[in-house]
Amino acid sequence: MLIQRLLIANRGEITVRIARTCRELGIATVGVFSDADEDALHVEAVDEAVRLPGVTSAETYLDMDALLAAAERTGADAVHPGYGFLAENAEFAQRVLDAGLIWVGPDPDAIAAMGDKVEAKRRMADAGVPLLPSIPVDDDTDLQAAGEEVGFPLMVKASAGGGGKGMRIVESAEGLADAVGAARREASGAFGDDRVFLERYLERPRHIEIQVLADTHGNVLHLLERECSIQRRHQKVVEEAPSPAVDADLRAELGAAAVAAAKAIGYVNAGTVEFIAATDDDGGITDFSFLEMNTRLQVEHPVTEAITGHDLVALQLLVAGGEALPISQNDVEADGHAIEVRLYAEDPAGGYLPATGTVELFRPDLAAGVRWDSGIAEGGVISSHYDPMVAKVIAHADRREDAATQLAAALEASGIGGITTNRDLLVAILRDDAFLAGDTTTAYLDERFPDPAERVAASDAELERLAAAIATARSAVARQEQASVNATIPPGFTNDPHARWFASFRGSEGAIEVHYRYGRDGAFRTEIGDTTHRVTVLEDEVVEVDGRRTQVRWFLRGTTHHLLFAHRHLAIEEIPRFPERTVEDVAGATRAPMPGAVVAVAVEEGDEVETGDLLVALEAMKMEHKITAPFDGTVTEVAVSEGDQVDSDAMLVVVEEATD
Repeated sequence: MLIQRLLIANRGEITVRIARTCRELGIATVGVFSDADEDALHVEAVDEAVRLPGVTSAETYLDMDALLAAAERTGADAVHPGYGFLAENAEFAQRVLDAGLIWVGPDPDAIAAMGDKVEAKRRMADAGVPLLPSIPVDDDTDLQAAGEEVGFPLMVKASAGGGGKGMRIVESAEGLADAVGAARREASGAFGDDRVFLERYLERPRHIEIQVLADTHGNVLHLLERECSIQRRHQKVVEEAPSPAVDADLRAELGAAAVAAAKAIGYVNAGTVEFIAATDDDGGITDFSFLEMNTRLQVEHPVTEAITGHDLVALQLLVAGGEALPISQNDVEADGHAIEVRLYAEDPAGGYLPATGTVELFRPDLAAGVRWDSGIAEGGVISSHYDPMVAKVIAHADRREDAATQLAAALEASGIGGITTNRDLLVAILRDDAFLAGDTTTAYLDERFPDPAERVAASDAELERLAAAIATARSAVARQEQASVNATIPPGFTNDPHARWFASFRGSEGAIEVHYRYGRDGAFRTEIGDTTHRVTVLEDEVVEVDGRRTQVRWFLRGTTHHLLFAHRHLAIEEIPRFPERTVEDVAGATRAPMPGAVVAVAVEEGDEVETGDLLVALEAMKMEHKITAPFDGTVTEVAVSEGDQVDSDAMLVVVEEATD
């Protein structure tokens, strides 16, 4: 049965990506959107969209009744869950089928078996797939005894989910109870299921996964491996295919194990079998163990599409419609190398805390060989309610080194403004010697970028001064072009030939003051300290500086000037002539690092605390963040309660520092 109208029960980038393939196949699409996503890009990408009242995930994208009602209302005959939200929810899959709709995914029993990590391990043991030692945790579990049996260090993991949520590394028995409690809270919020288990934690492993496909006609195959070892907070940041650490023999072993895992549960449609691989001192793989199976499409599926030439979403839709896979294992070959990076709204230098705000500038560099998958457009909002990913950027080339170089260049040349992102870190990774050598384990970021701020590209003070000169001239011309009065008078015109105008900018080494005047030849003479430039704005994207013409795209967003040079995006903020009022800080106050929900308040007024003690647990973008005491002292004020929603920089707890 061919699908005619598909409801995409998701949001953002994956909805846009699925809709693109549906358009190519002639399948009509229906989307859904929360109140917070009313103007989101994915709403425009589908043929029609249904509002889901509310802003939280529970009110909207996790509401099964609302999603099924949307399918019925629009006449959809199939549902694609994308990834995240309800993509691996067996109950939702069953309800879709019970409603007489096509479910674009595996059978609910397979989802349940592999979604429950404990049950998945039992099934894999029966199928002969190698496993790490693990023990499920319940209210009666003796945590100390269980921890000793598994062995430290160990990982506390959510039984019902993935994506780094509900996971904690524990080095010793002392911190096990707190880690289990935090993982349970996070898992409950993300998956509605607080069950967790303990699993042996490997130091410096590689994360290798195999893409599998299966149909209802008994065909099961794999589409090679992906390496996803570079992670932060147990969430992937860089993915590539094929893995630089996997040779032909190991690839065959991994593929065979993945196919055996899929067959063991009667799997149908696209899925991914993830393995954790132990490594030697040189990063080479010594053995591998089953980690989990994701019964859905993966975020990183584009790298597999790039090297195999097969559209995974199209294959999903064909299989869901009852068709046999049009390819066999012999048709699967690797063509070149593909690398994907996840461009997040987050601050690597600030502990990878997620960032929120309006994407005031989003101008991706669309170089040949580079693919951008995004659910955000210029003017879009990164809110605290959902994942902070801005885009996935994928490069494909004949050689791994070329793919890395192309990807780094595309990121650098793209205009992204209004939000803090990890763009500079991604570029630094792609140009790092260890990455280029293929030395990438899950410890990569901790080892190579322990302080991300020290390793990203240093600010170029000379380029900042040049940018200030160009921004000054370009904005003066823009003001003149927009003038409704005296529009024929040149910018900066004055009867006094000695008069100069000025503008000030914030640079990495202090304020940059630009003095300038407009010449009769149409050029601006700028002075920055002892440096002078002659700047002529020739057209929107071309300027001439001291006789040299260059292409520079200029955008002004608020007080920030964005200049896109051929291989660099530079943002420079203009300093207002009149300073803004600031709010006086409260001594000892701890503040929310981002908007979010207060999930736990660990102290009361009058409590004595020590440095590092938990004060408040804040949930933002599905992750729990601990706010701890900045020093030894006494709690003098608790400004929030459990369940409160707080804005960024909101005061949480005030601690009066102890005096000796």
